Parts: sequence; C-alpha cells; structure tokens
Amino acid sequence: MARQKTTRQLRDPSQDQLRDPSRDQLRDPSRDQLRDPSRDQLRDPSRDQWRDRRAAGQELSEKCLALGQGFLRSNTMVVALPRGGVPVGLEVANALQVPLSTWSVRKLARAQAPEVAVGAIAAGGVELWDSSREDIPIQERRQILAKEWQELKHRQQYFADGPIERLNGKNLIVVDDGIATGMTAAAALHSLRAASPNKLILAIPVVDQKLIAPLQDLCDQLIALKVVSNLNAVGEYFENFDQLHDADVINLLGEAKLSIHSKV
Repeated sequence: MARQKTTRQLRDPSQDQLRDPSRDQLRDPSRDQLRDPSRDQLRDPSRDQWRDRRAAGQELSEKCLALGQGFLRSNTMVVALPRGGVPVGLEVANALQVPLSTWSVRKLARAQAPEVAVGAIAAGGVELWDSSREDIPIQERRQILAKEWQELKHRQQYFADGPIERLNGKNLIVVDDGIATGMTAAAALHSLRAASPNKLILAIPVVDQKLIAPLQDLCDQLIALKVVSNLNAVGEYFENFDQLHDADVINLLGEAKLSIHSKV
C-alpha cells in the first residue's frame, strides 16, 4: 500500500505559542524576493490541498523519479487518462523527460445520476460494471453503452490515442488526477495490460484507501501521494479543480511534445 506523505503534518502546534510577535516587525521584506515561486504551486499544508492539477503533478513526479533514472529513460511513457489526468501527467512526463500520451476511458453513469459511476469502458472492448448495481435493467445498460462507446471512439481519434501495439513492451506510467470509485482506472489498467507492457505503474495524487488492494492487483506498482478514507470527491483536494475541455487537452499534449523535443 502506498504510504501517505506526512512530513508536513509533524509540526508541533504548541510552538506557535512560543513565537515572539516582535520578530514580525524585524522581517526583512527583501527576503520575499528570494523565495522560490515554484513552491507556491505545491500543496498549502494548512488546507491540505494542491493549488491545481499541475501542482499535484509536480509533487507526484518526485515520487516517480524515485523509480530510478535508468528505468525512467529506458522505453518509458506516461499515459494520462483524459481529461483530468493530462495536466498531472504532463508534469510527470516533463520531470522524467519521457513522452506523454493519452488513453481514453469513459465512465458509465445513469441519466438520473450522471456524477455517479456505475461502470466504465476502455479500448479493446473492456466493459466493467459495479457489482452492486445489478438492478440496472439490461435495456438501460445497452443505451448507456451505445452512447459511451460512441463518445470513447470520438475521444480516441481526437486525442490521437493511437493503436495499442505502439505500447508493447514499454514501461507505462498511468496517471489520473485522483481515484474515488476506481472504475475508470480499473478499466484503463485492464485495457493497457493487453499491450503486454514491460511494467504497468499507476500514479495518482489521491486515492480512496479501500481501492488500494484491488488496484494493486491490476498493476505492477501503485504510487499515491495521499491515501484517504471515504474519499467523496477528488476535487476536494484541489483549490482549483476547473472542468477541462477537449481543447485544453490538445494544448497540453502540444506543450508536452515541445518539451520533449527541446530536450532531445
């Protein structure tokens, strides 16, 4: 199980009472100019949130770098799940200096509760349903699938996911912005396993604790910055969790290509 990062939680709050308030008047304002602005993009420990998806990706990349430079530079690719996983994956790919690609998946949801995942689909005919949702009528399932398979095909073409054969034998680092139900992540891992990768690694900023074991069964390694109980919504762990659009994904993929070419 991925271990929760706790280094920022070890401060003794009683120390705040020992601070000399007069020292506040002695602070040299010029020191503010020496502060590294990139640190502003990391989590605000007082709120336990990341500023946005890219900030989470920067922190996640530090964990991925621990895999070792020899492994990372050898036949490795970051595979982001669009849309939310792409800005996270971009930062990981930039830090590792490896290519970024997408692998489209689609959440299955009922019309009366579009935010609640009851299943997921992915390339290769992967179709998963929540076992607790057996009450969904067959006809309704067919209608949901018809709509989502069409949307999945559109996204695969629009984001240029490419054929699965191009992933054969590679080290794949699968990235999303967080996992609350595990349906789309599980579908992606099932689908990508068909590529016969050398290594299949799942890397995410935040994940529900109850999903760790089942997801570990689907990959070779799971990397998570934060493991929480009863994760209600991934967006709760981000200050800015704006909805992304297809055009945003295309722009981020273009940025990734420019980055990797500049380092060749």
